Amino acid sequence: MKLTQTFFTAAAISCFAFSASGSVTFDPTGNSAYDGLATINESLTDTDNGFNTTITLTAGGGTFNSNSGDFGIDSGTGTNDFIDGTSESITITFSTDILFNFIDLSEVGSDATDGAKLTIGGSSINLFTGVTGFNGTQDIYTPTSPIALSSGDSIILTGSEATSEFTLEGINITVVPEPGTFALLSGFSALTFVMLRRRSA
Repeated sequence: MKLTQTFFTAAAISCFAFSASGSVTFDPTGNSAYDGLATINESLTDTDNGFNTTITLTAGGGTFNSNSGDFGIDSGTGTNDFIDGTSESITITFSTDILFNFIDLSEVGSDATDGAKLTIGGSSINLFTGVTGFNGTQDIYTPTSPIALSSGDSIILTGSEATSEFTLEGINITVVPEPGTFALLSGFSALTFVMLRRRSA
């Protein structure tokens, strides 16, 4: 009986822990449905726990253009899929609280003159080869720990200089459950634990 109780208690706790973990990547490349749009809204589901959020991307300085492996802003030619300089930008928001895990870029250069500027929750960093947290080989920026963003907080991506030219390949987040969902999961785990304790008494 004690072994059964221990097993179910561990299962309940691990189930709760598992439900609060996981991540999802949004990859906008190669989707021609985004071409010519100024705003994109996509529903994202973290398949590890089922939590949902809506990602919203807003183009600054033109409209979106997506090709295989590249995603950026087109300022009128119909073919440009780069984020060019400081006159073009992508603003990213979410409908729920999230944890920002990493962002995947392409074509970022070796110094600020052809780098990317990433602003997260009001704090900015210039990304280029050699910057801490930025893998210049794969052009991925990963903060030292995930950055918590509340619903409506923004991530802004633009060039660090007028000569910058790069593309967005994806962004990885963890969806934070709504407070009501988190409370329900906590309550369920606590109730399971109490029922198992009473059963063994």
